[in-house]
Amino acid sequence: MRRNEERFYPIILRHLKKCGYLTEGYKDGGKTKFEFTRVGGKAQADVVGVKDIGRRYSHQIEILAVEVKDRAKARVRYITQALGYSTFAHRCYLAMPIDYTEESINYAKLMGVGLWKIDTDKNNIVEILPAEPKNPNETIFWWFLRRSLKLVKCTFCGTIIHKKQAKSMKRTNAFGKEKQLYVCPECFKLFKPRK
Repeated sequence: MRRNEERFYPIILRHLKKCGYLTEGYKDGGKTKFEFTRVGGKAQADVVGVKDIGRRYSHQIEILAVEVKDRAKARVRYITQALGYSTFAHRCYLAMPIDYTEESINYAKLMGVGLWKIDTDKNNIVEILPAEPKNPNETIFWWFLRRSLKLVKCTFCGTIIHKKQAKSMKRTNAFGKEKQLYVCPECFKLFKPRK
């Protein structure tokens, strides 16, 4: 039987949006909108959401990554695959259209992986087990935001913005290395470089 996990992506994207996660970005220099599905290169997550969970005066970005399977049973390798996203994600989930066994729930709990049941009758998500927070590698986290999701951090204020909105500047540091900097439109107006 051929599996079509992609048919569940809209349900998961809708759930993430309802929970306040950003689920789409722009590519091709801002010309094309894309959903955060099948993103990440070698560590390719099926569905990704990004959220600012910081307080009023601070930015704290959270990435949630979902592994989607259309199978009759949750296997250990599916849970482990979802756990692999912790290199760049703060919360990792496995989403399947099944009732999870007690064994699967216990293993997922041990690994800190959340479990979502995809309710195909109601087209929604039921959280069976919440994901434990992870500590992704900071370098990989920022690389994933910039390269896979096309989101960048303003050098001045720290706001996360779509790469298409940012002004890009190159600067050479004290070690002679050229660095790419991104500035949001508001900060660019305040700190506009002289010509």
